[in-house]
Amino acid sequence: MLRTSANMRPDILHTLNAAAERLGKPRREVIVKLLMRIMDNIGRFQGGFTLVRYQERNPEKQWRCVGISFKKDEYEFFSDIRRLSKFSVSFLITIATERYLDDLLNEAEEEHNNTAYTHYTIGQRVENGILCWEMYWGDPTPTLKGGGNTKIHRRTASL
Repeated sequence: MLRTSANMRPDILHTLNAAAERLGKPRREVIVKLLMRIMDNIGRFQGGFTLVRYQERNPEKQWRCVGISFKKDEYEFFSDIRRLSKFSVSFLITIATERYLDDLLNEAEEEHNNTAYTHYTIGQRVENGILCWEMYWGDPTPTLKGGGNTKIHRRTASL
């Protein structure tokens, strides 16, 4: 597991803790499920060519620095979301909590069918003299068996 930290408003932290207790799951798992929902909807969160956006400043400095552990592939997924959306991971956690937590809690009995991102791979190929970097959120093995000139640089899988 890779350990990182996120800055959270006290109300978001309280909400996540309450949700974790209600679901009988660790807070880490609730955060992962929420961020996976952002992955499922990444088209809504495209950031463009700009600086990373952070949460609004809190003049009272009421932030909580919260440690979070991610599996290797989760960390890569969420780093990609940050890169594509141009939101900090802390801000993404806040957005996901505000937009998706109610759905997550309402679907707890049904077990939401998130896309299963269980592999992470980075590949590189050259197409007509253009260097292309490829991020695979899933197992690309069937896709890559057809040949092509993609060179895999890094691969991980959740067990």
